[in-house]
Amino acid sequence: MANATTTETALPTRSRDGRVRLRTLTRVHPGPPEVWTLEGRTVLGREPGPGGLALADGRTSRQHAELSFVPAYGVYRLRDLGSRNGTRLNGAPCEDDLLRHGAVIRLGDTLLVYADVALEPGLPEVQPSPTHSLHLLRAEALADRAAPARLPVLVSGPTGAGKERLTARIHAGSGRRGPLVPVNCGALNKDLLGSELFGHVRGAFSGAQGSREGLFATADGGTLFLDELGELPLDQQPALLRALQEGTIRPVGADRDRPVDVRVVAASHRDLAAWQAEGRFRPDLYARLAGLVIEVPGLAERREEILPLLASFLGPGAPPLTADAAEALLLFDWPHNIRELRFTAERVALFAAHVPEITPALLPAAVQRPAAAEAGETGMPDRATLAALLSEHGGNVAGVARALQQHRQQVYRWLRVLGLDPAQYRSDP
Repeated sequence: MANATTTETALPTRSRDGRVRLRTLTRVHPGPPEVWTLEGRTVLGREPGPGGLALADGRTSRQHAELSFVPAYGVYRLRDLGSRNGTRLNGAPCEDDLLRHGAVIRLGDTLLVYADVALEPGLPEVQPSPTHSLHLLRAEALADRAAPARLPVLVSGPTGAGKERLTARIHAGSGRRGPLVPVNCGALNKDLLGSELFGHVRGAFSGAQGSREGLFATADGGTLFLDELGELPLDQQPALLRALQEGTIRPVGADRDRPVDVRVVAASHRDLAAWQAEGRFRPDLYARLAGLVIEVPGLAERREEILPLLASFLGPGAPPLTADAAEALLLFDWPHNIRELRFTAERVALFAAHVPEITPALLPAAVQRPAAAEAGETGMPDRATLAALLSEHGGNVAGVARALQQHRQQVYRWLRVLGLDPAQYRSDP
C-alpha cells in the first residue's frame, strides 16, 4: 500500500460525528492489485510527476488524469488531462466528474476502483488492503471488537455476501470452547420448530419414539448461528425470546427447564428494523438480538474484491483477463453476490484452458450487457454519418466528437468498429 502525496490542503479525515473516513484507489487490473490511500490532489499516468501515481501502461498518457478533493462537497473529482485515449468513469467517457463510492475508472488498459467509507470511532486503525474492500475491513474490525464480548450480534446483508464467514470469525475470536452450530431458520420444519430448537422428550408428540437434543443444547458452550432469522414465524418468536432472556430452554414435553450457555449470532437479508415497525418481527426480539448490527454489503459495494475473488476461484495458471472483460466484471452489479461470481468463474474455467486470454465473450451474457450499454455501444452513428463528419472536419476526431457531443475516445471506438481511418480525410499540407 502507498500513500498519494498531497499537493493541496489536506482533506478532513474525520466526520462531524467522529467517524474516520478512508478514501482509497485500488488498481485491480492488470497484474496483482495495489491500493493507495488518497490524501489530496493526485495525478495518474505513465510519468505523473512528484507525488503522482505511476501506471505501467503504454496506453495511458504521461499525465493522463487527476484526482482532487472538493471540500464543498466532501468528495473527490476525476478530471481527464487531455489524454490520448481518454478517461472512462463507470463505463462512460469522463472529462470532469465527481466520484462516488465504488466508482470504476479506466485509463488505457488500467482499471481502478475508488472507495470512500466512514469507520466508527473507537475501532482499531484499519489498514487498507489490495484484496479486501474497505466495507469488508470495517465489518471484520467490528466483528473482532465484538467477538470476545457476550453482546448479541446481528449480521445484516444480502444473500451470498459472506455473512456465514463473518459469523465464523466472531466464533473463532470468542474464546468459547463449544461448537459453532449453524441453523437456517427458513429451512426449519414449522410444525416441529420447537423440537428443532429446544429438543423433545420421548413421547412428547406422535412419532417421538426417543428423546432428542435441540440445536440450543448442541451449541451449549459455543455459538448458535441463526441464519435467515427473518424467516422465523411470528408465533414462534416468543419462545426464542424467552430462551435468550433467561438462558434456559424447555424441551417439548419436558416438565422442567434446562440451563444453556449459548452465544447467539443472528443474520438476515431482510430489513428487520423496518419489519418490526411493520409488525412483521417482534420489537423485543429484535432489541435482544441486535446488540450490535454489522452490515456486510454485497459485491456492488465491494467492487475492489471482484477480480481478486475471480482469480482465486479460477486458480493458478488461468489465462489473463483482457481489459474489456475486467471492466465488464467490475461494472456488473452481482445481485447474487459471491455465489454468482463463483458460478461465473466455473463457466469461464470450461473454456479458459483453450484460449490465450479471457475476453468478454467467455462471460455470461448478463455480465457482458451492462458493460456494452455503459460503453455506448448503443446509439452508434451509421458509417455514412461518421464519414460525412470526418470529411467536414478534415479528419479531426476532436471536431467530430464535439459535433456528436461525445468523448473523442468513444468516437475512436466507433471508427474502429466501422473501419474508418481519420487520416484518409485529412487535407494534404
